[in-house]
Amino acid sequence: MVRARNIFPLTIYQSEVNDNPFLKELFLPSIEESLPYLTIPEDWATDNLKTSYGNQNEILSGKKFSLLEKYYDDCINEFFDKEVEWEFAGRWYNYYREGSYQESHDHLGTAIKPIHFSCIHYLSFDPEVHTSTEFIDPISALRCHTITLDRDFIGDSYSPPVGEGDIIMFPSYLQHRVRQQKISDIPRVTISFNIRLLKYGC
Repeated sequence: MVRARNIFPLTIYQSEVNDNPFLKELFLPSIEESLPYLTIPEDWATDNLKTSYGNQNEILSGKKFSLLEKYYDDCINEFFDKEVEWEFAGRWYNYYREGSYQESHDHLGTAIKPIHFSCIHYLSFDPEVHTSTEFIDPISALRCHTITLDRDFIGDSYSPPVGEGDIIMFPSYLQHRVRQQKISDIPRVTISFNIRLLKYGC
């Protein structure tokens, strides 16, 4: 009897942020007001994405973010299978309109200050029009020198089905990108953040 075993899996985690309609109503107007003042980081390839990354980030600070942090805390702690303590290692929002995209990248930190996981909260998202984040197989280059059976081959990339209010956590080394967005009356708005584990288990 043939047995096929899926070994060394790469895992991403997905859940829903409670009260997303309330959070969207609370944060989206402020995010849209900030758009004229946002600049794209010089080392990014995208040319029309609005991001608070590298810009002053007053929206994701103070009392508002303390409220948001409680919602995230519930989701993140649910992802882990052992007692965990973690801290934020950066947070920002991205605002995608028609034609907006982001090139392939990762969220790796440094040896001194590692980043263990990254998260994306789909604050405003139309699954009929918008594309979710596309994750790229980290060993796709190695697969070119061997053969993967058709029944086992998933592809070089994977885009999980997501809806408005969903949150995804993934290893920060995992390359990912956002394809060019189509026309929509609803903006594709995500809040992203990195986390560093301070304690996992005993």
